[in-house]
Amino acid sequence: MVRWDMFLASLTGFAAGTLCTLAYLPQALHSFRSKSVRDLSLLMLISLNVGLLLWVGYGFMIHSLPIILPNAVTFFLSAPLLVMKLRYRESVKGAETGQV
Repeated sequence: MVRWDMFLASLTGFAAGTLCTLAYLPQALHSFRSKSVRDLSLLMLISLNVGLLLWVGYGFMIHSLPIILPNAVTFFLSAPLLVMKLRYRESVKGAETGQV
């Protein structure tokens, strides 16, 4: 027998996680398509990725799929942006100062 209160709680968690992930998707797609993360803050990307990993870890600790899945998906969308920001940071500095 399914406990409806637990089902409703899980459904609410999945809905919240899905909406939060979908909210981040346009930014990730724009950055991937334009191959530019220039306007994204490095501190924001670092704190977002660390926070997402902590949420995933917490989800595993309490065995909560509605916490694990959306945060893992968002992490896999945002981690490449952080890598891009770190990798191309030097080339952006050189371009701003006129160095090649």
